[in-house]
Amino acid sequence: MIIGFEPIIAVRPRVLILGSMPSVTSLQLQQYYGYRHNRFWRILSACFDMPITTYEEKKEIITQHDLALWDVIHACEREGSLDAKISHEIVNPIDQLIMQYPSIHTIICNGKKSETLYQRHFSHLKVTQIYLPSTSNANRTIRETELFDRWITALKSVLD
Repeated sequence: MIIGFEPIIAVRPRVLILGSMPSVTSLQLQQYYGYRHNRFWRILSACFDMPITTYEEKKEIITQHDLALWDVIHACEREGSLDAKISHEIVNPIDQLIMQYPSIHTIICNGKKSETLYQRHFSHLKVTQIYLPSTSNANRTIRETELFDRWITALKSVLD
C-alpha cells in the first residue's frame, strides 16, 4: 500500500481541490504534483500571478488564496503512477474536512479518477462539485491552452 499526503489548508478555505493519489515522483519528493511536467502548479501560478520556484511558494498559493489541496485517496495499491492502475483504495475523510471547514463551498476534482471516487463516496455532501480535466502530463485529450483556460476560469469564478 502507498499512502498519500496530509492536506494543505488555508486558514479559511473556500475551495477544496481534490486529486486522486500522488505520483511516484511526488511521493519520492513528498510534494503534491511534484512531477515537473504536471501542469497543476503552472496553472495556479498563472491564475494568481505568483511565482513558484520552491515548494514553499507553491504551498503559499494554496494558503493565500483560500484554497485547500488534498487527494480523494488516502492509501491504495498502484503499479507506477497512472490512475488506471489504482486498486484497493481507501478514501480520505473528506466529509470530516468539510465539517471542520464549513467555509468550503466548492470542490474541484482534478481529473476523472478523482471525480469518480468523489461521486462514489461523497456525493451526499452539500457543496458544489466541479470536474476539471486532469493537469497530469498523461492527459493529452485537451490542448494545454484550453486546459489552462478552463482551470483559470473555474478558479476565478468560484473565488470571486
